Amino acid sequence: MHMRVVGKRRIWAAVFAAVLLVPVVGCGFVTKATTTGDCGNFLHSATCSSGSTTTTPNMAFVANAGSNTVTGFSISTAGALAALSGSPISLSVAPLALAVSRGNGFLWIGTASQIFGYSISSTGALTALNSGAALANAFCVDMQTTPDGKYLMVLDGSGNAIDLFAIGSDGSLTVTGSGGIGFTPNGSSVPRALRINAAGTVVAAALGTAGELLFSFDSTTATLAQLSQTLPPSVTSDYGIAWDTTGSYLYVVRTGTSAGLVVEQVASNGALTPTTSKVYATGSNPYAVTLDTAGKYVYVANHGDSTISAWSIGTNEALTAISGSPFASGAGVSTLGADSTAKYLLATAQNGSPDLSVYSFDATAPGKLDALTSTATGITANFLALSH
Repeated sequence: MHMRVVGKRRIWAAVFAAVLLVPVVGCGFVTKATTTGDCGNFLHSATCSSGSTTTTPNMAFVANAGSNTVTGFSISTAGALAALSGSPISLSVAPLALAVSRGNGFLWIGTASQIFGYSISSTGALTALNSGAALANAFCVDMQTTPDGKYLMVLDGSGNAIDLFAIGSDGSLTVTGSGGIGFTPNGSSVPRALRINAAGTVVAAALGTAGELLFSFDSTTATLAQLSQTLPPSVTSDYGIAWDTTGSYLYVVRTGTSAGLVVEQVASNGALTPTTSKVYATGSNPYAVTLDTAGKYVYVANHGDSTISAWSIGTNEALTAISGSPFASGAGVSTLGADSTAKYLLATAQNGSPDLSVYSFDATAPGKLDALTSTATGITANFLALSH
């Protein structure tokens, strides 16, 4: 495990600079079939039975760093939000990162020093794992599960490591033989985001003024190997990243003198080459970027002016602004996510008004966002995770 001790002021300065889901749900929520027992990890666990199935609701989870809580919601077929049983989750420290298991049976909550776990029942009810004690130690800025469901990857707040944990059938986390990977990037590393391509073979980390580091990943041996580093222009910081559905392109949002959205083609050796010399203009201080489930549209959260910019994706990833873009969002919008049903886009806003927003995709104007519903979640809604 890559544990590092950093002065508290440095930790929280880095954390908030980088920043950047009660009753049982009712009828009508979207469900996804999983194997009986689910184990939260049905692609990996051999103990889960086959044949019969259970269902879990379509869910959204929000980390509220200012109130030390995590709120969970089911998302109905009509896009309505309903609080999950066991939500909100109260912690003694700020939650900074979240991840849901590929089988939707577990939720992991990362803080500046530890990871906590919760089981998710077939109705979405949340129950603490390990009697509420931490499952592992890590300084979590971002967390992602690998597509095969075997591992949890953590972008370490130290700025020079990715931590790797094997996921047990009970939601437990165990440091693998390698424990992840340490690295020494050129430039000043400020960890922002971690993303794994759909094949689970390449991992990208956004590190602020140190740009992007790409790593190969071998799931069989649980090993990461650094492929490349791509530095941004001078006085520019890379915040958010997102893979396209094929793993051939990486979308990068930047702040600073060269602020905006850049689309990079990814070579087999991890080298990044811009698809065009054009930097697509966004709103003020873009924090996060995501694609819709089908990979037809791309959206950027503009933290500075509380809007969401949107483009359609054409040949060779050429982008065309969507009619009506940018769209209004909560104050200080910072994270985005497309739900697994491909019907909705969700956004969290650090300064509220509202904390969590749900958008539907317009029926007549492709890619256009229509505000559907919103809710308060807690103070400083700084991270969003969705079920698979």
